[in-house]
Parts: sequence; C-alpha cells; structure tokens
Amino acid sequence: MKKAMLISAVVLLASGGCKNYDQEFEEILRLEDRRAGVSELMKFTVHPEAEVKRRAVIALGRMQDPQAVPTLVDLLNNSNATVRVETAFALGQLADPTATKMILKHLHHEKDLEVRLTLLEALSKTAKDSLLPAIDSTLSRQLEDDIPIVRAETALEMARLAQRNLKNKDWGEKLSRLLENKAEEVRWRAAYALVRLADPATAPALRTALRDRSSRVRMQAGRALGALRDVGAWDGLAQAAHADEDWRVRVNAAAALGQIDRPGEGMVSPANFPLTDSCESVRITALRALGNIAERARQAGRTRASDSLAAFFTFALRRQKADSNDCYDWRTTAVLAYALAQARGAAAIPALLPLAGYPEKYVRAEIARALGAMAAPETLPLLEKLSTDADNLVRIAALEALPKSAAQNRALPIYLKALSSGDQVLAAIAAQNLAADSMQRHEHAPAIMAAYRALPPPLDAECAQMIFAALAECGNRAAVSLLEEALKTPNQPDAAAAAKALQKMTGKDYTKFLPSAQGTQQSFSMAEIKALRSAWALIETDRGAFELELLPEEAPLTVLNFARLAGRRFFDGLDIHRVVPNFVIQTGDPRGDMWGSPGYAIRSEFNRLRYVRGMVGMASSGPDTEGSQWFITHSDQPHLDGRYTIFARVRKGMEIVDALQVGSKIQHVTIHH
Repeated sequence: MKKAMLISAVVLLASGGCKNYDQEFEEILRLEDRRAGVSELMKFTVHPEAEVKRRAVIALGRMQDPQAVPTLVDLLNNSNATVRVETAFALGQLADPTATKMILKHLHHEKDLEVRLTLLEALSKTAKDSLLPAIDSTLSRQLEDDIPIVRAETALEMARLAQRNLKNKDWGEKLSRLLENKAEEVRWRAAYALVRLADPATAPALRTALRDRSSRVRMQAGRALGALRDVGAWDGLAQAAHADEDWRVRVNAAAALGQIDRPGEGMVSPANFPLTDSCESVRITALRALGNIAERARQAGRTRASDSLAAFFTFALRRQKADSNDCYDWRTTAVLAYALAQARGAAAIPALLPLAGYPEKYVRAEIARALGAMAAPETLPLLEKLSTDADNLVRIAALEALPKSAAQNRALPIYLKALSSGDQVLAAIAAQNLAADSMQRHEHAPAIMAAYRALPPPLDAECAQMIFAALAECGNRAAVSLLEEALKTPNQPDAAAAAKALQKMTGKDYTKFLPSAQGTQQSFSMAEIKALRSAWALIETDRGAFELELLPEEAPLTVLNFARLAGRRFFDGLDIHRVVPNFVIQTGDPRGDMWGSPGYAIRSEFNRLRYVRGMVGMASSGPDTEGSQWFITHSDQPHLDGRYTIFARVRKGMEIVDALQVGSKIQHVTIHH
C-alpha cells in the first residue's frame, strides 16, 4: 500500500508529459501560502489539465476553508483518478460533516483502489453520530472485501472513528478476527484499532497477538493490553519486555506493565522489568513504568508496595553517584528521581533537594516536574528556587509545576516576576497561572496586558494564544480593546485566538472580523524549489550520522525552509530535546526548552503520506505554526497522519535515530543536491 501510494504520487511541481505548467503551479503555491480565498483558486479547479486541477485541490485542502466543500464534492466526479484521490483527501482534511453523505455515495461505486482507500480515510474524519448506522454498514462491507489493503484501511479508519468516540459494540469482535488474517498490514492495523477501541472482550485475542510473527502487530498488541490494564496479560508482557527481538516491542510491553495492577499482590518486583536491557529506551521506559505502579500504590494506600519500590529507587539513586556504568547516567538519574517522587510524595523532597543543583539542566527540569507530581504545598520553596534557574527549560518546568503545589496564593510573586521577565514563554505560562487564580484573576488582567505589550516581536503563536486565553479567563473588560487590536493581525491563528477570547468575554461572535486572506509567509522562487527535487540531507550527530530524503513534491515550502535553515547552520549544536521511546525523537529548537522557533512561522503542508517508521514531520502547535522543530517517528503513528507536515524520510541510518536520546547533539546538517 505505501509503495503504491508513493509510486502513484505525481510530482506536484513538475508537469506531466512535454507540457510545462510551472507558471500555474507557482501561482497556486503563492495563493496557498497567503491562504487566499476559495474564489481565487476556482479558475484552477476547472483548468483543462488534470495536474493543475490536482494541485489546486491540494491547496484547497490545506487552506481548510469549509467554503471549498461544494467544489470538492463536485470534483469527486472527475474522470481523472489522481484528481479524485486528492479531492477525497482534501474533504477529509476539511472534516466537514456535510460531505459525509456524498463520501458514502462515492464509496459505493468508486472503482479506483487508491481513491477508495482515501475516501475511507475521509469518511472517518467527516463522520457524525446521526450517520453512524450507514457508516457502520459501509465499513462492515469493506471489512469483507477481497483486497487485503481495503480490509486493513477499514480497520485503521475504525480506529480513527473510535478515537472520536464513534463506534459500534460489535467492532471489537470484527477487529479481533482480523488479528488472524494472513496479511501483516491487516493484522497490525486491526491491533492498532483495538488500542483505540479499548474493549475488554478483545483481551484474549490480543494476548495471542502478542506472539505474532510481525513486530508491528506485537507492538500494538502490547499497547492495547496496557490500555485495557489486562491482568491476564502480565506474564506475556513480562516475557515480551525481556526477550522480544525488537526494542520497540520491549518498550511497549514494559510501558504496558506499568499500567497494570495485579490483584492480591502487595509487591511488584523490579526483576519483572527489563532494567538492564541493552537499549537505553527500554531501560528508561521500564523505570517509568515502575514509577507509575508506585504512584498508584501510594495513592491507593498500599504502603508496603510503594515503600518497597521507593527503597529500590533510593538505592538506585545512591548507586548513580558511585557507579559510572553506562546503564546509569544522568538520564537514569532524572527518571529515578521522578519515580521516587511518585512512590513517596512529599516525603521524597529531602532526597530530591541535592539534585536541584545537578549540573545537567534536564535533571533539574525533571526535579521540577517531580515536585509538581507531588501536588503538595511543601514543594513551594524548592520550586521557587528552580523558577530562578539559569536555564529556561528548568524555569518553565517550575512554573508549570507550581499550580499543582496547592500554594497558589503564595506563588503569586513568582508568577508576577516571570510575567515581567521579558521572555514570552515565561510570560505566557505565568499569565495562564494567574488566570487560574479564581479569587483575584480579574485584578491580574492589567499586569498581563502590560506584559503582553512589552514583549518584543515577533510573538510566538502559541504564546500569544495562551495570553489571549488567560485574558478571557480573567474576565476584565479592559482587555477588550487589546484583543480587538489583535484581531486585526494578518496571522490567522493569532486572530482566531483573539476572536475566541473576545467571544468568551462579550458573548459576541467575532469570526466575521477574521482576515479572509493573509500575508505571504515565505519569499521563494520556483527555481529554488525545483533545485531541491533530488536533494537529501546528511544529519551528523554525536551518536553517528543518518540521511534524509527530502520530499519537495509533497511539501515544497517546508523543504525550502528546512534547506535554508540548514544553510544558515541553524541546526548545528542543537539538542535532541524530546524523545518518547517508540514514538518520536525531536529537535530543531534554538531555545532548548521545546518552545523555540526561528522567529517566524511557515504554512502547514499536510499531505497523503503516512507516518510509518522513519518519516520526518514538522512539530507545531496548530495549523500554520510550524517553524524549525522537526521529529522522526520510531514506528507507525497513524494518529499523526494529516495533522503534521511530512517533508522527508530517513533513507539511511535509522539505527542512529533509534540510539538518539534527550541531550544528544545535532552537530551539522548538510543539504546535498
């Protein structure tokens, strides 16, 4: 399926045959970049050349304007399958329920396989409650289709529907039967769907799937059993966590064990967990799983179990000081400290106190998060100290932890100091915390407004949105003029956030004042983009090098932005600042605290590529907020599809990507043509 999709994808920026439509493609791309209205693209949807039509449809889907629905529905009748497939995808991206009936109708008579598959995806995104019986009937027929990929795609779309809480009670049984299918693609997608369905009746089938010959199936089966907290799967998960040949299966199995409480047993032995695994991601996941078990035991009053695990964490932390073995490093120290906090609550503060001065910033930040997890007023003095740390990563973690300390009033001076710091991230989090003060938030609004006006531009979209939301929560009408001013910004996400805040404060609908078209986000020439057609990137890290195949056909402006940043040596020396084992690694943050950007945002370029292992996507806080942060997936992540721009894939060195951990360094990024 993946290969077929890639082969059939027509190059977006080059014409088919001898004809050259660069002028049309450039105009469409510029309209897309400035988020022009649907009317400006209409002439391209009736263009005689199918490839021009297709490119216009892609732009309509990316603009996410519901006014495009009638045009797109008409284009489902186009004679060219490449136009229809992009039309189906665009309708799904718009997620407008008014298109659902037409999607169902076209599913019944569509002959092209790829269009059928994309219509199924669109159906899961546009579906609504009232049409669930018709949708269920359609999906049931598709599950019986002779073509394996149709059954596989149907299972995946059941997962998407279940995630939206649209499901039928018999889906669990149907999906469980698919776990015995001969096709790996069918089995792993069925297992993934069962994660989302969370039906306890499917546990026996999932336990069997934990021994499937495909690691992709075993991964999802482990996740599903953990989500179900299936006690009967304990032994199978423990076996998989220790002995599976794929580190990603071991990660999922270890994480699943951390979600399960075994009745009748007061103690859980650390020996059940792969704490000495050769893979660092497995070891870290196993420790986090033990911490989760300890926290539940403490909260449930099972002190014997929580005390036993606390003793283990304390011993392991002491060993860290004296042992330089590779299995025990600062990352392990950070995880152990958090686990100890989970096991002992506020009683762990004396043990954590020395770690507040640990040389590695990631450890200090984890201490702040651990203090937040305690939800105890005793944490305030240490959190106050961490809120003045030299590194923003730590200060942010402390500010985010403080509201959980149950000492909100005593934290007020800390919030006000952060609000006036001149740092937009600290100010945004502080504004959010002040707005949560139900007794005084009305009085906090002037300080938030003053801080917002004092922040140097350009303001990060997420920070602006947080501040606007905080002002709305404060309910002080003095903020109306500031928000009305923000409504005029050409930046759609910021303007939309201001409109939402104004509606909450005034009860009026401000959406009619939103900008219909926006300014161009990037300057570019078609020559620059065409020069990237065969480009690839060499990523050198402190753990080795890997290569990315860039995909300008799918995301031209994103690839151009990445190449330009690399040419400026923007990425050199940056941390891998986020790693979620068997999910993603993430980098590209110049601040190093997960909030950084290049000082501007680019457009989202959502496309039909799927997030399988080794795909490279742009991190964002919503549509059109991408900048410089990018991530790579360890394994299939269907919930990211169509929501984050895919602009590259790892073509060599995935084992290096697997080895990267938080704090690993990007040494240099080179673009090769």
